[in-house]
Amino acid sequence: MPARQRERARRRRQRARAVASATLGALLLAGSLGGLAWVGAAQAPTSGARERGPSSREQALSAADISPLEPIVIALPQLPRKFDPLDEMEPWAERIADDLIFEGLVRRTSDRYPWVEPAIADRCEVDRELAVLTISCHIPTGIRFHDGSELSMTDVEYSLRYWLHEHRSDALQRRGLANYERVEIVDGPAEGRDRGRWVKLRFNKPEPLALEAISAIKIVPIAAHSRRASQFTRAPIGTGPMRLTSLETDRIVLERFDDYRDPRRQSPTRKLVVRAINDGAAALTALRRGDIHLLAQVAPHHVPVELGRPGMSARLYAWLVSPASYDVLLWNLRKGVSANPGVRAALHDAVPYAAIARQIYDAPGLPTQAPVDLHEPAPIDLELLAGIRIGEPLRAGLLPRPPLEADRRGSERAAAGLDALGFRARAKGMRRGPGGPLRVILAWDGDEGRASSIGTAIRRAWQMIGVSSPDTSTSWRYLLSVLSRGDFRVAMLHFGGHSDEDLFHMFHSRGALNVAGVADEQLDAALDDYRAALDRRARDLAKVHIAERLAELRVVSVLYAPAHVMLSSRRLTQIEFVDDLPRLDTLALTSGALDWGNNGGFCVTCE
Repeated sequence: MPARQRERARRRRQRARAVASATLGALLLAGSLGGLAWVGAAQAPTSGARERGPSSREQALSAADISPLEPIVIALPQLPRKFDPLDEMEPWAERIADDLIFEGLVRRTSDRYPWVEPAIADRCEVDRELAVLTISCHIPTGIRFHDGSELSMTDVEYSLRYWLHEHRSDALQRRGLANYERVEIVDGPAEGRDRGRWVKLRFNKPEPLALEAISAIKIVPIAAHSRRASQFTRAPIGTGPMRLTSLETDRIVLERFDDYRDPRRQSPTRKLVVRAINDGAAALTALRRGDIHLLAQVAPHHVPVELGRPGMSARLYAWLVSPASYDVLLWNLRKGVSANPGVRAALHDAVPYAAIARQIYDAPGLPTQAPVDLHEPAPIDLELLAGIRIGEPLRAGLLPRPPLEADRRGSERAAAGLDALGFRARAKGMRRGPGGPLRVILAWDGDEGRASSIGTAIRRAWQMIGVSSPDTSTSWRYLLSVLSRGDFRVAMLHFGGHSDEDLFHMFHSRGALNVAGVADEQLDAALDDYRAALDRRARDLAKVHIAERLAELRVVSVLYAPAHVMLSSRRLTQIEFVDDLPRLDTLALTSGALDWGNNGGFCVTCE
């Protein structure tokens, strides 16, 4: 056997031994009298991410060994451009950052309390379960950043302290860290003392989900980030299993980080490429040719006909996915006409939801009444769509476009509701009540894109039922101040987050971000149940109760929640979902190409 082949065989055996050793020594989250700690023990996989595919994680690793040099290629309509985990990131940037580039002290999971697993820290302790005031985490030595430098406690302290700056207070609140107040480097507890290798985080009020909340804080090298944040966003450096090697206008390239310390999370593929393809026809053609392996979003006008073309079901997987992203109206329940439940219900009914979906988004949205993710990615049986034609009734779980007739019926209900409340139409059709004209100002940030079109459609619909709604807009900074003072009636906002999102601070009567002024015992109880849930079933049940009560109180009106079709090649052996996006650090390819046969007419609507 040639020396090069012997060396390859030796490395494969070494990698297999490392994986086996890591599996036997996996860390387990376990409760103890002294708090919550990770201790060395065998552990079943803790990730609750939804998955589909014929292979397990080990099979995926084996598949990657078959074709290790072939990159996995993902197509997005638009590429994320900023990768700074200490700042705001769009969903796909956050997915790439969380799975591949960066790590925090802990990493989110979805199966049971405390809803995290080890990341950079190999041990964490809390003072009290479900009422956390302090978290102490041990940072092992030997962890390296992608630039080759070793992670230091100075890097850890810098990253954790960065979030305590005054200008980060809004971001802290949105991530459930409103009560995070202090960080310090310590020597650790007596039984695990390691001088200067422990970090302690303090909260000024008990936080049941403190460990899950701090998973949002990633560790970055102070030398590369401090005073260089603008450059860092385009050349990020983390400790994750892949490093970003190229950020171009049409593609992002990530390559395996060979010095990554954890064999269990070592990427099965050596390279992952994210391409920008905003032409739906070109994206489908690239998928058919095998140039890409995952199409994150099929253009709406290609659904459903292209999903029923010959060869699709045998060579592709398909899902209907609905990330936790919502355009909403947030109502003020404290004062003004919006504090009247009947008025809120009428104005809610008058919103032209169907027109917004059809004419502004040009795609059906997920029918939901609250910004709570209750929908897992739904597999689409492509065989059920075989031969489907334009105009035929949809099947296989695809969402139809809402009928405009629904808007007309909603407007009629709204008018009848306002009549019953004593708001009668007077001169020029405008309504008046005992206190004067019925006037509702819609607060929004003045963005000249889609938000402007939605705001215009809503105000026009309200005016058609006799509600005066002046055209007003303001800057985002001023809008935030208006919201914090409670000096608004209804605001148009965007909610985005995780599939599991702690909404306590937003909607609990004691919440730090409860700008709506909602105070309801049933809603408070449901939000408390979410925070106290110990397993997946209890958390999901609490989410259902939260969504139902938010809808009953009409705290928010969901204008649009996106839902789209995602396609993947069957060569991808492992697909799991996190927040309705594919988890990237487990993706792997089988060898060989898929034979599409003679499909010259594959994409009829692409022409």
